[in-house]
Amino acid sequence: MPLFRRGGAGGPPAPDREARQRAEAEQAASREALERGGLPLKAQQRLAELGAAGAGPGGGSSFTSDLSVNEFALGAQAGLRPLSQVMGSSVYHVGWQQMPGSWGGGWGAGWQPDGISQELGVLSDAWNSARRLAFGRLEQEARLVGAHAVVGVHLTRRQHEWASGAIEYMAVGTAVRIDGAPPAERPALTDLSGQDFWKLWQAGYAPLGVVGASTVFYVMPSWSTQWAQSGGFFGSGGWNNQELSDFTQALYEAREVALSRVTAEAKALGAAGVVGVAIDQSEREREVERNNRKRTDLIITFHVLGTAIGAGSDQAEGIKVTPTVALRTGVRQ
Repeated sequence: MPLFRRGGAGGPPAPDREARQRAEAEQAASREALERGGLPLKAQQRLAELGAAGAGPGGGSSFTSDLSVNEFALGAQAGLRPLSQVMGSSVYHVGWQQMPGSWGGGWGAGWQPDGISQELGVLSDAWNSARRLAFGRLEQEARLVGAHAVVGVHLTRRQHEWASGAIEYMAVGTAVRIDGAPPAERPALTDLSGQDFWKLWQAGYAPLGVVGASTVFYVMPSWSTQWAQSGGFFGSGGWNNQELSDFTQALYEAREVALSRVTAEAKALGAAGVVGVAIDQSEREREVERNNRKRTDLIITFHVLGTAIGAGSDQAEGIKVTPTVALRTGVRQ
């Protein structure tokens, strides 16, 4: 008869087994919720408790936020009460994408008489799907704490080396409640600061949500562009200043595709316009060698994000809201 084995010969003590089974059941339920685009159970429970306790100044529990001191002080004077920092995240696997000119011989594998510029649909769809999942979860967290809006949303977009073909899209902001306003059926997501959100509200405009789009374009340069890049015979191709029109055209095409999708999202929300538009642009070179010839192709990525707004009252008449564009570019080799 064992003297020190409480659980007998069958394994760990019964309380430990029960705790492990509860943890495994919770993890399984959380995975199912994530697969439906939802939140893990612990996150749902914590946020629901915050909402029930009345998080924020004057409520029954403390709050966290990424608001600056100035934003918090101004919001408090204006009746904008922070409730909690909220987050939406998605780590997404990118499927297989064939690159133009990767197979076969002839012109497509070496010197290209006409430039090719086309969207890499698999990569674009992966970024757009990850964004929708991240913002969907951000909205769910805001709804659980009883927020009217989420302000100051900032993004993190990354590609991970620890998981082949994995990308991450994460959105973080501060859920806020407007004192005296009726409960919101759906919290408004915005990448505007607390001050700008309140200015819109006072001017009679209402943020309708964050709209965005991503697109990835592949550019295979034409024969003439490759000639200029290589310098031609004895470097003659590089003697004169000249525009690399294939790359210029591709930049325009990628931008137009991304902005047209943002415009379509805004129209679907019934928006009057989009403010605070930010364009994050990057390029990556891809060296290709076929049939003893080398060329340099370009992969262009555009991420566009902004806040769709609509006129919320007659106060909006005569108020002019000017969209702003913050352009960040970078070339990675």
